This record gives sequence, C-alpha cells and structure tokens, in this order.
Amino acid sequence: MLSLPPANLLVTSVGCALSWTSPTLPKMESGETDIPASSSEQSWIGSLTPLGAVFSPFLAGYAADRWGRKTTLLATACPVIVGWVLIACAEPARSIPLIYVGRIIHGLCVGVAFTVLPMYCGEIAEDKVRGALGSLLQIMISIGLLSQYVVGPYVSYLVLTIFSTVVPFLFVVAMWFVPESPYQLIMARKNQQALESLQWLRGTKAVNEELAVIEENVRDMLANKATPRDLIATKATITALYISIGLVSLQQLTGINAILFYCQTIFETSGSSLDSSVATIIIGTVMLLASTLTPFVVDSLGRRILLLISAGGMAVSLAALGTFFHLQNNHSDTSSIGWLPVVSLVVYIIVYSPGFGSLPWAVMGELFTPNVKSMASSVSASICWFFAFLITKFFSTISEELGSDYAIWIFGIFAVVAFVLVFFLLPETKGKSLQEIQAILGG
Repeated sequence: MLSLPPANLLVTSVGCALSWTSPTLPKMESGETDIPASSSEQSWIGSLTPLGAVFSPFLAGYAADRWGRKTTLLATACPVIVGWVLIACAEPARSIPLIYVGRIIHGLCVGVAFTVLPMYCGEIAEDKVRGALGSLLQIMISIGLLSQYVVGPYVSYLVLTIFSTVVPFLFVVAMWFVPESPYQLIMARKNQQALESLQWLRGTKAVNEELAVIEENVRDMLANKATPRDLIATKATITALYISIGLVSLQQLTGINAILFYCQTIFETSGSSLDSSVATIIIGTVMLLASTLTPFVVDSLGRRILLLISAGGMAVSLAALGTFFHLQNNHSDTSSIGWLPVVSLVVYIIVYSPGFGSLPWAVMGELFTPNVKSMASSVSASICWFFAFLITKFFSTISEELGSDYAIWIFGIFAVVAFVLVFFLLPETKGKSLQEIQAILGG
C-alpha cells in the first residue's frame, strides 16, 4: 500500500509538534535562546497543543464528510506550517504569545489528523493490512518524536523550527499524488472517480467486485446514520462508551505526554549519570522499535493480555522512577543507581507502545457498531486530549509543589487503576465478530 506512508507523514509532523518542547524548553529556561520563558509560560507552551486538540475532532469529522478525506488532510498541512512560522518568528520578536498561538494551531491540527487519517487509511487499505494501520500510525508518530530528540539538543531554536516545517511540506508533495478515498467518492456520487481511485490503489483494473462491496457499505452507512442519542441507546453501546473513554483517559493519566513533552527536563532533574540529550534519544529510539514490533505481538497475545502487561509494566517502572526521585529529594546517595531513570523509562516505553500506546483506539474500533463508531471516536478523542492538556499543564506545577517523586507516583497509581479496569471490565475482542462482542457487552 504505497499510499499509506505518504498519508501518515502528517502524523510524523504531529510527532514533531508534540515533542518540540522536550529539547526547546530547557534552552528557554537556561537562557540559550533569545526568548526566555518562566515556569508558568513553559507549562502553557507544553499544554496548549493538547488543549487545541480537544475541540477539533468534531469539526474534523464534518469536514471529512463535506469536503473529502484527502482535501481535509491536505488543508490541515497549511495551518501546521503557519504554526511553525509563528513559532519561528517568536524568537526575534521575543513574543511568548506568538508561541502560544502557534501551539494552539498545532493542537487543532493534531485533533484533525487523529480523526481523519485513521478514517482515510482504513478506507483505502486492503483487508489483509488493515489490522496493522494503528501500528503504522504509532511508528510514524515515533519518527517525528525521535527526530526532535535527535536534532533538537544540538541546533538552535530557529534551526529546529525550520527543520520541523519541512515535514508538512513533504506531506503535501507526497499526498498530492494519492487519490481520494473510494468511500468518499461513492458518498459524493462520483462513481467513475471511485473506480479510478480503487484501480490506482490496488494496481489493477479488476476491482469491480470490491467496488460493489464499497457501494453496499456506503448505502448501509447512509441508511443508518447515527445521532448522539444512539451512543446511549443500548446497554452494549453504553458499556463500550465508558470502556473506551476509560482506556483513552488512562492512556493520558499514566503520564505519556508529560514524559514525551518534558523528557529532557526529567533527565536533567534526575541528575542521571547519562547525558540528558543522549538519554532522550534512547527513549525515542526504544519507542520507535517497540512500535515497529507491535503488530506481531498484538496478533499473538491479544488485546486484553497486552493491555494488562502494559498497565502492570507501567506501574512498576513508574514506581521505580518515583522512588529514585524520592531518594534524591531526601538527599540520599543515588550515584550507584544513576542508571535507574533511563532503565525505568525504557521499560515504561517498551510496555506502553504495544499496549496503551496503540490498543485503546484499536479496541474502540472493535467495540462499536459502524453507525456510531465515528461519533464515539470524536467523543473519546476530545476527552483523551483534555486529559493530555491537564497532565502537560500541571505536571511541572505538581512536581514543584509536591516533588517529582509524588508526580511520578500519581501516574503509577493511575497505571494500577488501568490494570483493574482492563482486568474486570474489558472482554477479549481478538477473533470475535461484532455480533459476539455486542452480545458480551450487552450481557
């Protein structure tokens, strides 16, 4: 599927926006840039991107249906570039508000990307590769994250911002030659274009049978359009909704965005024996490798087991990291365990990536019937990014007021809550039909 990597370049750009703060905020705090920022300003810089992402999923779904998946994705690249230009201009202007505006714009684009891109990729992919789409999304985000960790510490504020601007340009160029989703074209009654699109995507003229299936699916979807009331119409849907909201909320409450946004700061605070920039690169590399291996693990172990391993592993690694900070804050000698912060976060990332990193969204897609799936995804995405905002905004404040040890331990407590939720409430969905899953949820 040659069209999938170009489309996913947009989330690589999202990964750059999410992790830009990790190498940049320490420079702003130390005075290495011409635009120093206070602790409060840094927390806003970190948190405004997830705050922007709270509001755009609902608008993104409408735009994708009204103007098309491809058009919406291409249009999203433009404000991403504008956001980077504003952030670049902030240093010579010495204007923190310019960074704020750029970060909010990036947040709005994050919400659109996470809503429309899975929709587009799911509609153009063949059945045999559709299961790996969530992993490809995580891989491309990880590439964006790692690029900031590798480049950011060693270049200036301006150079890193210019480097980050290149990715959305590459996305526009690559995506320009990829066709619109056949589903979208059928919905727009452009059947001939849908045929040509499907032929391009499959690399063959023999697509009439698949096109007929798509036409039937679109008719069913349009005939069973959902309303907000349908999200709470049955016990099965209500159960699916609170499980999905619980999973995506705990994905954030276990601390992933605080760690990604403030990764370099965490290592600098720990006084680890390893250079903070190098340690951050190790974390980004581990996340990329773990994301690459995820499809193979998911197919062999199943969703429920992986989520339990993920939650338990995060709880243990966060407990260890919090203990390190506790010893350090009480002036104990931690020189002999200077390796512990790096090892703890490596373990955290290894268990997070195949579990709570990608599976909450995959499980959500399996719990809901097709007519309410899009609406449920928008609600869950907004709640997910709201918690991401709270975590990134108040992580530094909690660390200053209570100490880094208690801030990390709070994430660990939520990891335990995640384990309990999965153990008692989530059924295994691997290998089950939609009807079987609905029967279990409705029971």
